[in-house]
Amino acid sequence: MNRIDRLTAIIIYLQGRKRVTVEELAERYDISNRTVYRDLRALQEAGVPIGSEQGRGYFIVKGYHLPPVMFNKQEAAALLSGERLMQKWRDTQLGESYTSALDKIRSVLRNQEKEYLDTLDQRIKTLPYHDKKPTNTHHRVFSFLQDALVKKQVVSINYYSPYKDQNTRRNVEPLGLLLRSNHWYFAAWCRLRKDYRMFRIDRIKEFKKTSKEIPDPSPHTLKEFSEQSLRKQEDLDEVKVLFNNKMIRYMGDQKYYHGWTSEVTVEEGVLMTFLISSMEYFARWLLVWGKGATIQEPNSLKEKIKKLSKGLYQHHNAK
Repeated sequence: MNRIDRLTAIIIYLQGRKRVTVEELAERYDISNRTVYRDLRALQEAGVPIGSEQGRGYFIVKGYHLPPVMFNKQEAAALLSGERLMQKWRDTQLGESYTSALDKIRSVLRNQEKEYLDTLDQRIKTLPYHDKKPTNTHHRVFSFLQDALVKKQVVSINYYSPYKDQNTRRNVEPLGLLLRSNHWYFAAWCRLRKDYRMFRIDRIKEFKKTSKEIPDPSPHTLKEFSEQSLRKQEDLDEVKVLFNNKMIRYMGDQKYYHGWTSEVTVEEGVLMTFLISSMEYFARWLLVWGKGATIQEPNSLKEKIKKLSKGLYQHHNAK
């Protein structure tokens, strides 16, 4: 990105936010803090009313607006691709809002860009995972949680746990919305468990506001939640499994859902490393691969596989 484009982009970025720090701009545009200061000074000298608050960041003075900015075809195409990624949540208010926003963007494109986008629209598709159970996300849950996050309200949710096959009512303090492994999660402080929890959004069956307020400042933060998650990752067990070349052909993306961290190609196949929280769960998945998977370590996983295999053998040979 040349400097003129970057200066324009900085104005647009500032205009869309209440305050922005120098560090944030430096990271976004991959430049040094010193370059950010130079760019901000250049914009101020050019007449752009940029103010600042010590320790809080820079902002565009209220009342200043750039003329309407046109999208180029690459930006519009990127948004179209994003719409396809939203297909899983198309029946929710979040998906509907995204589609509506894209329709408004289409309406201001030049004819050439519209033709470009129309052609792409016919060539970009999402293929369903037929082996995956479809999710049933409540239509309004995204907007409800977004509103609760902004207003800092304690909310009550009815959450379904498939592992225990039960529903529990929780009062939780909202912290953030997270996208992980193709699922949206709600990070919160659970007052029932008195600990940080992450709730998969499609498993939230009911939700409502409460009269309880979150203290300001809150003793529970998304930063602390993230740090705790990292600490828990440090307690995971490392597993090494050699998959032969025949099995690799069928692996696909499955490894990413079971703690995969790295792999190396060897003569016999591919040696994969996983970080796992449940030896039992991982062992049951590993059974699917039969003799095509060879456990390198730890021995405790080998013993778990032996026990499960013996149980299966006895079950299927019982008279």
